[in-house]
Amino acid sequence: MDLSSEMNRHGKNPVSHKLEDQKKIYTDWANHYLAKSGHKRLIKDLQQDIADGVLLAEIIQIIANEKVEDINGCPRSQSQMIENVDVCLSFLAARGVNVQGLSAEEIRNGNLKAILGLFFSLSRYKQQQHHQQQYYQSLVELQQRVTHTSQPEASQAKTQQDMQSSLAARYATQSNHSGIATSQKKPTRSVNIL
Repeated sequence: MDLSSEMNRHGKNPVSHKLEDQKKIYTDWANHYLAKSGHKRLIKDLQQDIADGVLLAEIIQIIANEKVEDINGCPRSQSQMIENVDVCLSFLAARGVNVQGLSAEEIRNGNLKAILGLFFSLSRYKQQQHHQQQYYQSLVELQQRVTHTSQPEASQAKTQQDMQSSLAARYATQSNHSGIATSQKKPTRSVNIL
């Protein structure tokens, strides 16, 4: 089916229809976290509501679990709004979130593709945090299991290292499949000399 017949069938460009679907998905995603954290203000229009950077900073704070500093809570001019959005982008970049190609001006001006790109990066960051949290929880559980067994000390250390290596490999594989890069140290083996 060609583009013109697709446009006639839906009444509008299928690409813009897809962007509107993504806009709704990310609006719902952000509102989920805003509501979960007890915020009264929710997003009604993604393009307008984050334009001044204030609500965007609140969403980022919830996702990152860290305060975004230097946000002007009542920006009056377009330059103050752009500055707020720029602070948000810098905050995310400092935490390894891919904001390359995004500009504060585009987000302030409601560029839907730029906003969707930002929210895609935010959702990936949240996903990465979740995987890291699972990884560390697994390590804690592993440590507890290993320390409570009655193996000799040398054997216990080797078993612990093997299990940690296995976990690290498993989570590295999951991270690579989801497109999330994680830094890993190569496990070192210690040799006990008697």
